[in-house]
Amino acid sequence: MEKVRVRFAPSPTGYLHVGGARTALFNWLFARHHGGTFILRIEDTDRTRSTEEAIEQIIASLRWLGLDWDEFYRQTERIHIHQRYAEELLRRGAAYEADGAVWFRMPKEGITVVDDLIAGKVEFPNRELKDLVILRSDGTPTYNFACVVDDTEMGITHVIRGDEHLPNTPKQLQIYWALGLTPPKFAHIPLILGPDRTKLSKRHGAVSVLEYKRKGILPEAMVNFLARLGWSHGDQEIFSRDELIQYFDLAGVGQSPAVFDEQKLLWLNREWMRRTPVPELAGLVKEFLVMEGVASQEEVESISEARFLRAVELLRDRTHTLVELAHTARFLFPRDISVPQDAQDLLRPELREPFLALAQAIEGLSTGDPAEMEAAIRKVLEELGLPLKAVALPMRVVVTGSRVGPGLFEVLAMAGPKLVAERLRSAAAKLQ
Repeated sequence: MEKVRVRFAPSPTGYLHVGGARTALFNWLFARHHGGTFILRIEDTDRTRSTEEAIEQIIASLRWLGLDWDEFYRQTERIHIHQRYAEELLRRGAAYEADGAVWFRMPKEGITVVDDLIAGKVEFPNRELKDLVILRSDGTPTYNFACVVDDTEMGITHVIRGDEHLPNTPKQLQIYWALGLTPPKFAHIPLILGPDRTKLSKRHGAVSVLEYKRKGILPEAMVNFLARLGWSHGDQEIFSRDELIQYFDLAGVGQSPAVFDEQKLLWLNREWMRRTPVPELAGLVKEFLVMEGVASQEEVESISEARFLRAVELLRDRTHTLVELAHTARFLFPRDISVPQDAQDLLRPELREPFLALAQAIEGLSTGDPAEMEAAIRKVLEELGLPLKAVALPMRVVVTGSRVGPGLFEVLAMAGPKLVAERLRSAAAKLQ
């Protein structure tokens, strides 16, 4: 294969959403798989809609996903090149001027065949192709023309994009041929649909890629999820970045629309949280603790590193996002813990005295080691003539605010003797 050169060419008229991110990823993987070049080209010639904020957001999204580029261009810096090509088309008689703009002359007979690497051969009757403006009256190029010029100048070998662009392809091919140029190979990726198999919308998850970062999705999980939207390699579901680069090729891209399933994204994220080294995951969770208002920066910094690492290791298996993990860890900090509605009936008046006795015994512990915590609790319960099951779930609820979680003594050790004693006394006071 010739030296692969591909591009991701977003229009900066809004945020980068799931469909655009998948297109960027497929191009990036194709380039990396073939040892080629990945180009980021900002198509900002629509001056009325393009914004610097959108450009910054697109770049931030790609960086979060780990998609690095080898070359970077902005179309507005290349207008003199587009104008030169327009003059060549005028010279050849393939274009004409009208109403202050330059128009490309489309053929009126025959068909234009797009030989697509994914969709196969697609035919377009030329009578349906209308003449199109290639240079606006202000001298700026339109999409279809600028695409051809830039892809030519940049030596693009493969144009990999969403199949909503398939109707543009015959127009672009006619421009290539009018200039005597060899077009690149085209590969149009099928749409992404919502779970109800309608066009993907905000209610399905067609939001900014960075919104998923804010929701606590790991970039590794997002990349894995995007890669599987329309591409497969056997039955494998979980792919590292290196595996994606190794296996990705256009032959694995299907012809049918992909279905966006947010539950699958959450499942993948939990798998990637489990695979992430605990210290790295803990560092990310700390950011979300502050961002979500679970704890202050000072409270996060004051917690014992060993205790926090242990907490993250034990809690991550029961959560799907960094946001969820941060909220699940709220019991580690000196904040009020509310008892969930479905656990209110566990807190019976007869627990007041056991809670007070347990608080006194636990408060005197030196380290809060799980074994030390267990021994102290069992000793008190033995003196009171109570089985562990009489207090285990109520204790868990008043200390953590949840009915479920890791082993009771591990959880209590994570919270530490001081917080456990305080919460038991607080709960006892409400049981009077």
